[in-house]
Amino acid sequence: MVHKTNKRFIDFRQNFQKKTELIEDLKNLILSNSKPEEKESIFKNIRKKWLKIGKVPNHLAFNLNNSYKHQIKLYYDLVYLNNDFKQRDLEKNLIEKRELIIRIKKLNDLGNKIKAYKDSLKIIKRWNFLTGPTRQNHDLKLNEEFDQYIKKIKDSKKDYLNNKDRYVKLSIENKKSLIGEMKLIYEKGCIGKNEWLKKINSFENSKEKFMRIGPIDDNENEELWKKYKKLNKVFLKEKNLFFKNLKKEYSNNINRQIELINDLKNFHDKDELPKQSVLKELKEKFNSIENVPYKKNKENRNVFFNLLNDCYERIGNNISEKRKNEKKNLEKLNVIIKEIKENFSKQNIHDEIQKLSDIDVSIPIKQLNELSDFLSKKFKDGGHNQSDIDTNILKIKSSLMSDKEKTLAKIKIKKRIDDIKKQIGQLENNLTFIKSDKVDNSIFKNVHSQIEKFNQDLILQEKKLSHFI
Repeated sequence: MVHKTNKRFIDFRQNFQKKTELIEDLKNLILSNSKPEEKESIFKNIRKKWLKIGKVPNHLAFNLNNSYKHQIKLYYDLVYLNNDFKQRDLEKNLIEKRELIIRIKKLNDLGNKIKAYKDSLKIIKRWNFLTGPTRQNHDLKLNEEFDQYIKKIKDSKKDYLNNKDRYVKLSIENKKSLIGEMKLIYEKGCIGKNEWLKKINSFENSKEKFMRIGPIDDNENEELWKKYKKLNKVFLKEKNLFFKNLKKEYSNNINRQIELINDLKNFHDKDELPKQSVLKELKEKFNSIENVPYKKNKENRNVFFNLLNDCYERIGNNISEKRKNEKKNLEKLNVIIKEIKENFSKQNIHDEIQKLSDIDVSIPIKQLNELSDFLSKKFKDGGHNQSDIDTNILKIKSSLMSDKEKTLAKIKIKKRIDDIKKQIGQLENNLTFIKSDKVDNSIFKNVHSQIEKFNQDLILQEKKLSHFI
């Protein structure tokens, strides 16, 4: 039997023969000893061929289709004996059916309901003939959801044929609304890549909705299409300009990262490492650099932080070693101080003090003050005057102080000298305002006495300062 349609000839009998042969192929496939993966490939090929073959005689179609579906069921019953394959296939089929539901759902947005219906037939064929089973609880829900969208498309097609003008008007309004929506998205200001990506995503969603409405048999449609193309063109131009400038920014930021890596390498390769504050500043600068391509940023960060961590580790090791040495030196220092206290001798005291100053560690200030008090008492007991005692103690303290302690001592002494000079200046200035014939002579004596005391203190402080220079 041959049927002629649209200048094409359909040989129903030949189609029947082809489908019968495919059923036989299915039977042979089920009986074969091939691996599940190999069977799956042949099975897919058979199903695709079945779908491409045209119609068969009406009186033979029912039994032929039932026979085909029965072999499909037998195939799945057999291959699903392999549980691993079954689980993978069920999951794959679930994903595929969900994707088909998304596609059928989008067809409801098409303005031309006739086109939506025709496109839905292709999806229905795929659903019925190319997808496999899913778990029972999924199958019921998926089939119900799919049928709802199919029914909606069919109902919309009928309503469209009866109320075409209303659908055309609605589609025109939707297109106008979407153009307005795209215009607002285009005009919205953006700062940075992330905001631009959100903007692009929103614009593309509106574009997709506009395109899904499809062509409309209306005079306004052409004008709306022109507006759409113009808006899309300026949006693409602005988007391309942003990402072109972003590439320049990427390049600059990559160079900034490399500069900081080189700075860190220079510190890393030196024997003497920088202070932790310097490393912290480099780290803050590196972390402040944004807008770098992910892969390059990851690569540069790995290099930078490996160097940084190595520097911190070496600093930690140096500090640990330094503390060990300090502990040993403090033990030596305590031995010498104990010797001084137990066997004090005016003849060897300077030798003992020299031993203390040769030890590479600072004497704790409390311990230094205790030693100073001890030596002061011993010198006093030995008949030394207080001025000589103070001078000797100051010499000893300055020789045992750390550089930081010496600096603080100098600052303190200089401040005291400045205060004394101000006091002397103030007293001398006061004398110029006092008339000797009207003031008791004892007042002059008192002021001059104060000035003399301050001068003596000034000499003492300047002498002290000389031991720290």
